[in-house]
Amino acid sequence: MRPPLHLRFVDKAQAAITAAVEVYNKPAFAYREETFAILALNAWELLLKGKVLKDAGNAVKALRVYGSRPTKSGAPSKKLYLKTNRAGLPMSISLGACITKLEGTAAKLPAPVRANLDALQSIRDNSVHFVTANATLARQTQELAAASVSNFVLLSKAWFARDFSRMLNLVLPLSFMAPPQEINAVVVSADETRLIEHLKNLAQEVADGDGDYAVALRMQVKLEKSVLANASKVMLTKDDDAVKVTLSEQDIRERYPWDYSDLCRRLGARYTDFKQNQDFHGVRLPLMTDDKYTKARYLDPGNPKSSKKDFYNANVLQVFDQHYTRK
Repeated sequence: MRPPLHLRFVDKAQAAITAAVEVYNKPAFAYREETFAILALNAWELLLKGKVLKDAGNAVKALRVYGSRPTKSGAPSKKLYLKTNRAGLPMSISLGACITKLEGTAAKLPAPVRANLDALQSIRDNSVHFVTANATLARQTQELAAASVSNFVLLSKAWFARDFSRMLNLVLPLSFMAPPQEINAVVVSADETRLIEHLKNLAQEVADGDGDYAVALRMQVKLEKSVLANASKVMLTKDDDAVKVTLSEQDIRERYPWDYSDLCRRLGARYTDFKQNQDFHGVRLPLMTDDKYTKARYLDPGNPKSSKKDFYNANVLQVFDQHYTRK
């Protein structure tokens, strides 16, 4: 049985984003930043068209472009006619029109997703102004590409129950192609300067308040020596006979990055019905004894009666998801 039309758009979107990822993961490909932007935007347009179609009950009319024609008097006609392209085929709405159609619905794109797409469009539209992306622009594109794929996976799962996370492995870190130190900008043209600043401003204008979605994601690679044959698996346990592993302060903060204020802010941004009330504390307090979710840091580490501050792991979201409604 042939799948519904909206799922055929999703399949094409998945093929386009996969092509974008495969091209980007080829470090010797000279046009990879621009190509990724082109293919990724095509993937997003197909994905959004799939959502528009699904919401319209697969009525293809929802994707058509209509316009008036001049009457004999020269005034535009009241009747709207289907627009066609140079090949005589029906025209379909653009990426921007898809975003506008979803604007007033529950599927409205989160602000970070829109900003990410704006940034990719800027790279695509301005690619004619540079021959090879310099180090700063390459780094920016990498961060935008990682966020774009992550956002694509999240919305595909939320809208269509399609999980593409295992087949979309982005992105080959720049650490494997260049020294790991921070890249200093070496701008070769005024056009690149303006584009770099524009991309930076897009990322800074959007507050971190839309849960899992992002404008840009920075990836860091840490290289450590490993004795592969002797490597051991590690798991959290309260068994007194287990081998003890000590975590540094930095390790703990990386594992438990949110304090109480951060947690409440993220929950408020994630759920439509979240309130800091007794119901919230009824869910939160039982988690305080489980290292999977929380960790207390004491002013005097050797004195459990000293002042403390609690920090939370992102795993707590899995618990709160069972009690609150996602936006």
